[in-house]
Amino acid sequence: MKTSFKHTNIKNSKSRIWKKSFLNKVCKECSLAGYDVVKTPDSITIGIKETDQIFLQSMRGTSAWLTRYDSRIFS
Repeated sequence: MKTSFKHTNIKNSKSRIWKKSFLNKVCKECSLAGYDVVKTPDSITIGIKETDQIFLQSMRGTSAWLTRYDSRIFS
């Protein structure tokens, strides 16, 4: 069962606009690495549910996704 995280805090946060194809690649790689990936039609969150840490949160825009991420993990 996929549940959301309890907060939206991201350490060392940076924001960028990413295309869906790039975001899908990041989601796939993070899922394979063992991170929790929670997808809804309008948002994507990547983190570790056990410790309630969020590393990436993305919200759907008109033609791309507004993405906030931990700059130490994603470059």
